[in-house]
Amino acid sequence: MTTTPSRIRVDERVMGAGTTVRFVLLMVLLLVSCWNVMGGITRRAALRTGFDHFGCLFAAGGNPFGGDVARDVVAIDLQGPAYQACLDRYEPPLAWWVTLSWPVLLVVVAWALFQAVPAWRTRRGRVVPLAAVDPDGGILRLVEELAAVAGLTRVPRVVVDPAAASTGAVVLGSDRRPTVCLHGGLLARRHTDPEGFRAVLLHEFAHIRNRDVTLTYVTLAVWWAFVAVVLLPALAVHIKSALAIAPKFQAVQVPSAVRGFGLLGLLVVLVYLARADVLRSREIYADRAAVRWGADPRGWAVATAGPPPGAWRRAAGTVAELWHTHPRWDLRRKSLDDPVVLFGVQALPLFLTGAAATLINSQASEEASAVNAQWVNHVRVLASAALIVGVLGVALWRGVAHAVLTSRRVPSGVRAGLWLGAGMAVGELVVNDVTSFTWLPARPWVLVLVVLAGGVFAWWATQCAYLWVRVWPGRTIRPAMLLGLASMCLVLSAWFEWWQASGKLYAGGAPFDTGGFIQSSGLASIADTYRSLPAKVLVELSAVAGRPLALPAVAALWVVPLLAWAMGPSGTPPTWMRDAIGGGAVAARGEGVPPLRRVFLAVLLGGASACAALVGVMAFLHDRRATADPPAFVVTYCGWLLVALGTAAAVAAVAASAPARRYRLLVALVAAEAAVLTGCAGTFTLASFDGCVQPLNTLVHTCGWHPGVPRPLFQLLLGPALLLGAVVAVVVAVAVSVAATVRRRPASRDAAVRRSVPPARRAVAVGLLCAVAVGATVAAGIFRAEGSQGRDDRARSRPSAVFPGRGEAVGGSAGPSVSARTREIQVLSWYIYGGEELLRKRFMPGTTGFFDLLTKGRGEVSGARVRPFCEDFARIARDAGAFFRVPDARAEGLWKEFTAGVEKTGRTCGQAVEQSNGRLLEQTMDQLVGAARLAQAVTARVKATAEKGDIR
Repeated sequence: MTTTPSRIRVDERVMGAGTTVRFVLLMVLLLVSCWNVMGGITRRAALRTGFDHFGCLFAAGGNPFGGDVARDVVAIDLQGPAYQACLDRYEPPLAWWVTLSWPVLLVVVAWALFQAVPAWRTRRGRVVPLAAVDPDGGILRLVEELAAVAGLTRVPRVVVDPAAASTGAVVLGSDRRPTVCLHGGLLARRHTDPEGFRAVLLHEFAHIRNRDVTLTYVTLAVWWAFVAVVLLPALAVHIKSALAIAPKFQAVQVPSAVRGFGLLGLLVVLVYLARADVLRSREIYADRAAVRWGADPRGWAVATAGPPPGAWRRAAGTVAELWHTHPRWDLRRKSLDDPVVLFGVQALPLFLTGAAATLINSQASEEASAVNAQWVNHVRVLASAALIVGVLGVALWRGVAHAVLTSRRVPSGVRAGLWLGAGMAVGELVVNDVTSFTWLPARPWVLVLVVLAGGVFAWWATQCAYLWVRVWPGRTIRPAMLLGLASMCLVLSAWFEWWQASGKLYAGGAPFDTGGFIQSSGLASIADTYRSLPAKVLVELSAVAGRPLALPAVAALWVVPLLAWAMGPSGTPPTWMRDAIGGGAVAARGEGVPPLRRVFLAVLLGGASACAALVGVMAFLHDRRATADPPAFVVTYCGWLLVALGTAAAVAAVAASAPARRYRLLVALVAAEAAVLTGCAGTFTLASFDGCVQPLNTLVHTCGWHPGVPRPLFQLLLGPALLLGAVVAVVVAVAVSVAATVRRRPASRDAAVRRSVPPARRAVAVGLLCAVAVGATVAAGIFRAEGSQGRDDRARSRPSAVFPGRGEAVGGSAGPSVSARTREIQVLSWYIYGGEELLRKRFMPGTTGFFDLLTKGRGEVSGARVRPFCEDFARIARDAGAFFRVPDARAEGLWKEFTAGVEKTGRTCGQAVEQSNGRLLEQTMDQLVGAARLAQAVTARVKATAEKGDIR
C-alpha cells in the first residue's frame, strides 16, 4: 500500500539545506559592496579635476547624460589610446591596497563586534553561573543528559539571566565555545512544565549541533559593521553630493543621485531580509532536530492570535513577518509534521538572490576592470553564477525531491525563475550600467529578456532535477545534485558573460543590426558583407559562440539530460528514496523517462529536412557565385546554411516535444541539437560537391583563418549552429507548452514509466550521442580559438579594417546630436582634459621662447639651442594628433589645421638646424605665426562654445 502524501514524513537532511550558501551570498554582497561603494567615494575624492569621473568620457565626445551607452562605447573605442591616456593622467585607478583597505576595515570591525557582543551579553552582573541557582546540581545533570542526546562532544557552558522573565533561552559565543543563557522564566517553567523545559534545551542544543551559532553572530556583526563602515559614511557623502548639484545639472544628475540612494536602500533591504530568512529556516531545522531527539511536540503549542481580518491586513502581516528572525508559532507547529516550508521554493528569497547577484556582478566588474586579464572576468561570472545556483539550484532540487517522495505535483520551476529574473532586472535598474544619467535605459523592454531568461533557466533546471531524481540509483542523491548544480553554474555563467558584454549594450541603445550600424558609420564596403539577413544572423551568433563559456554551456543543456536518459528508470524506488522516508513505500507519480525512439525519429526527420533545405540553398546561390564579392558571398552562403540547420532544429524540436509533457524542454533540446549535428554532417558532405572551395579559401585569407576545407566551414558554421539549435529548441518548447496549456489537452499516454528500448541499447545509443556532442563542442571551441588567435595576430600586425581612423567618427566628426548644454560640457572637458595643456601650457610658451631666442640672438643662434624647440614642436604635433577630436565641428576643423601646421613647423625647424639654413629658419617663424593664429582661433571657438560653463 502506498503511503498518502499527508502521512509521509521526509527527512529534511536528505539534501543540503542551502542556508550556508545564502549566508555566503550575504557576506560576498556586503564585502563587494563595501569595496565598490567606498572605493568609488575614495576615487571621486582623489580626482584631480573635471566633472565627477566622467570628464574623459565627455572629452571624448561621449554623452553619459543621454543614456545611450552604445554611443559612449563607440566614442571610446574610436579614440581608445587617447581615452586611456586621459584616464591614466586625470582619473587614475587607486592603488589596490587603498580600495582593499575598506573590506579589510569591514572585516576588522566585524571581528571586534563578534568578540564583543557575546562578552557584553554574558558580562558579570547581568548573568550568573548555573551553579548559583542550581545548588543540588539537578539542572546540570539534565543539561549533561540532553547534551549527550544531542550528540554534542562536550557540554556547553551554561549561565542564567535572572532578570529575563521570558521562558526561553539563547546560545551565545561561537560553535567552538558556545554559551547557553537560560532566562529566569525558563527556570520557573522547569517545575510546572518539565517537558517544555527539555524542549527548549534540546532546541538550543540543536543550534549548537547544526553549527548555527557562529553563522548567526557573524551575520549580526558584519551587518552592524557594514552600517558603521559603509552605510552611514556613504549616506553622508551622497547627501552632500546631492545638495551640491548645480541647478543647471539637476535635470541630468538627479536620476543618478536618486539611484545612488536606491542602491544603498536596496542593500539594506537585501541584507536584512535575507538574514531574517536564513535565521527563520535555521529555527525550523532546530525544532525538528529537537523533536527527533525526543522533545515533546506539545512544547510548541503556544497560543497565538489568528490572522488579521481583511485581505489588506493579512498582506501587511505577511510583509511584516518577513522582517522577523523567528517564524510564526503556527508555522513551526505545522513544520514538525510536514516540513514542506523547508522544501518549498519561495518567491522572496529568489527575488533577493537575483538582485544580490546583479549587484555583486556589476560592482565586481568595475573593480575587475582595473585588472587587464580576461580570466578575471571568467572567474567573476563563475563566482556570481555559483552563488545563485547555490541558492536557486539547491531549492529546486529539494523541492523536486520532496514532491516526488510525497507524491505531490512537481512544480515547473518557471514561476521561481521569473522571480529570480525579476530580481536581476530590478538590480539592473539600481546600478548605473544600463541607465547612466537617465531614469530608464534606452530600451527598457530588453530587461524583460532578463526575466524570461530566469524563467527558462529554472524551467530547464527543474526538469533536469526531476529526471535525475527519478533515475538516480545510489544511496544518496547528492552526487546527482552536484552534477546538476555544476551544469546550472556553467549555463548561468554563459548567460552572465553574454549579458555583461552585449545585453547591457542592447538595453543601453546599441543597435541589433551590426551591418546596418557599420553602414551608418560610413563603411559601406564592409557593410556589404553583412547586408543579407542570414549573414547578419551568422555574424551575431558567431560573436556569441566565440565566447569561452558559450559552447560548453550549450553542451550542458542537452548532454546532462542525456546522461540521465542513458541510466533509465530502475523500476523500483532507489535506496536514497527509501532512506529519506524511513523505509516506507514511494509512489512514483508523474511522467517517467520518455521513450528514446521518439527523439531519434524526430532527429531523422530534422536531418532530412536539413538536407532538403541545404540542396535548395545551394541551388539558389549557385548562379550568384560568379558575380558576387567573395567574402560577402561566402558569409551569405554560410548564413543560408545556418538558416537551413535552424529549420532542421525547429522541425526536430516540434516533432519531439509536441507529444511530450513533463520533459518537453529537455526533449526539444536533445532533438534539436542532435538534428543540428546530423545536418552539419550533411552540410559538410554536400558542400564538398558544391564547388565552394575557392570562395571559402578567399574568406580564409581575408579573415586570417587557416586555409583548408572543410575546416573553415566547420569554424564558421558549427558553433553558431549549435547555439541556434538551443535557442530554437527553447522557443519551440515555450510555444508548444503555451499551446498545450490553452488547449488543455489530457495527459499523454506516456504518464507511466515505459521502456521502448532495452537498457543496454539505450545506454549505447545515448553514450554515442553524448560522445559526438562533447566532441563536436570541443572541436568547435578549439577551431574557433585558433581562428580568434589568427585574427588577433593579424590585428596586431596591421591597422584595423573595421573601425575608421581618428578623424572618422560615427555619424560625423561632430559626433551624435546632443543638447547645447551637453555640447558645452563636452567642449569644456576637451579643453580641461588636455586641450588647454597643449595649447596654452606647451605650444604658446614654446612659441614665445623660440621668438625670444631668435630676437636676443639677432640671427646669430647656434643649432644646439634651436634644436630643443624643434623637437618640442614635433612632440606637440604628435600629442595633438593622438588627442581627442574636438566635440565641435568648427573647432575640430581648426584643430586639424593647427596640428598639421605645428607638425610642418617642427619638420621645417629640424631641417633648418640640420642644414644651417637661415632661409628655412625664417620659414619656420612664418609657419609658427600661422600655427599660433590657429591656436588662438581654436581657443576662442572653445570659449565661445562653453562660454558659461565651468566644471573645474
